[in-house]
Amino acid sequence: MQYFIVIFFTVLFSSSLSAQATASTNELVSAVNIEVLNLDLDSDNIEIRETKGSRIIIESQIQLSTVSNSALLNFLINSGRYALENKVDATTQTLSVFRKKTRNVLLVKGEECEEFINYIILVPASVKVVHTKSLTASIK
Repeated sequence: MQYFIVIFFTVLFSSSLSAQATASTNELVSAVNIEVLNLDLDSDNIEIRETKGSRIIIESQIQLSTVSNSALLNFLINSGRYALENKVDATTQTLSVFRKKTRNVLLVKGEECEEFINYIILVPASVKVVHTKSLTASIK
C-alpha cells in the first residue's frame, strides 16, 4: 500500500511540474562611472547582490503557468518580450533599467497564461545606491 501511495504522489508531483515552462536569460550592462541604479522592472521578485567587477548582470528567470511548451517560451524570449532597456544619464551618473516592451495579455488556446519573472541582479560595489519600485526586493 505504501508503495502505491509513493507512486501516486510521484506521478501527481511530476505532472504538476510539467505544466510549466521555465527559462533564464542574462543581460550585461556596463557600470563604468555609474553611482546610482534605478530599476523599473514591474516585478516584486527582485534579488540584488553585490559582485566584483564593473558590469551589472541581470538574470531573468521566467516561468509560464499552464504551458509546458518550452519552444513557445523561447520564441517569446527571442522576440524581445522580456528584453530590458537601459538609459544612462552621465551628468548624474545614473543608470535606469526598465522593460523594453509592455506585456500584453498572453493567451494560449484561449486561456490567459500567467507569467512569473524573478530577477537576480548582480551589482558592482562601485554602484552606491540602488532604487527599485518593488516593495519586496531583497538586497544581499
